[in-house]
Amino acid sequence: MSALAGALAEQTFVVAPEYSPDAATLIILLSGLASFNEAQAGPDPVRQPENHVCIVARDAAGRVRGGVQGVAVGAWLALDLVWVEGDFRCRGLGARLLDEAEAEGRRRGCEWAILATFDYQAPDFYARRGYVEYARMEDFPRGHTRFQLRKKL
Repeated sequence: MSALAGALAEQTFVVAPEYSPDAATLIILLSGLASFNEAQAGPDPVRQPENHVCIVARDAAGRVRGGVQGVAVGAWLALDLVWVEGDFRCRGLGARLLDEAEAEGRRRGCEWAILATFDYQAPDFYARRGYVEYARMEDFPRGHTRFQLRKKL
């Protein structure tokens, strides 16, 4: 047994849920993982502002009525958010936003788009736009299904 392993074997740890962890604890956990990941793969490209993608739809008065947000990293455009205000759904705005996001991904060298949606959101919309399911999580949340979708750009 190595000296470090021996020292760890002598340690007593309290391992328990923390239902409301404080900010310092969360920072330690996040920075610990980030440091490890950077040591293995270099700086996290998701955290680099130049990789962020944000496409916004505004009306004539400048009000935000929809948008797409994500990140372009390597061959992938990862879309985290696709939203259209209720009064403007089913009128082509979502398709325009998605088309523009995909075009931006292609401009940045992406070959694939990826996103997640729920059964109560828009899985049929994405299927009509060429997205295919590659994974699903049933009962997430209970009574609903989360779909992971991708599309070749």
